[in-house]
Amino acid sequence: MPFDGIESLGTGQLAKLGAVERLLATEQQWCKGRLRDAQGRHCLVGAIEAVEGRQMLQRVILHAAREVSGKRYWRIEFFNDDPHTTHSDVLDVLHRARDNIIAGMTCDTQPWHRRWARALRGLVRPCSGTQSAFHPGEIVPWHPIEQAAPRGSAKLYEGGAERRERSPVLELLD
Repeated sequence: MPFDGIESLGTGQLAKLGAVERLLATEQQWCKGRLRDAQGRHCLVGAIEAVEGRQMLQRVILHAAREVSGKRYWRIEFFNDDPHTTHSDVLDVLHRARDNIIAGMTCDTQPWHRRWARALRGLVRPCSGTQSAFHPGEIVPWHPIEQAAPRGSAKLYEGGAERRERSPVLELLD
């Protein structure tokens, strides 16, 4: 089935999003400039807060607003209160957010190659010039052995003799 496993991805988000859509279903239920006005109308953020979904929905709705409008809004309020934003735009954003949740694209707005590079950077670390023959700032793999016995560390052995020992990993890197 096409929606198998959707429960684990965003059932909570979809439920909150549905509640926001119901609060803003007609133009008479939507307003600008206030979270909620005297007539009981909500702005987009007011509706999100009314269903207690700010933490869960903020990023996905902001991402959808950027996709729908083509503008880079830093806050949902800026999208909602933009003079050019209409009720139809708000509904388009909510529908796009729903599509993104279902597609599994909830929060990460970076292209795949940047996500991959960020993950790769988490696996390597820069070394200092004193640890290996590489230049300072060059990226080398992190090895726990290097932390346990850094290059040139002195160790005392039987009889008080001191011997310099190098990490086997660093031997391979030289």
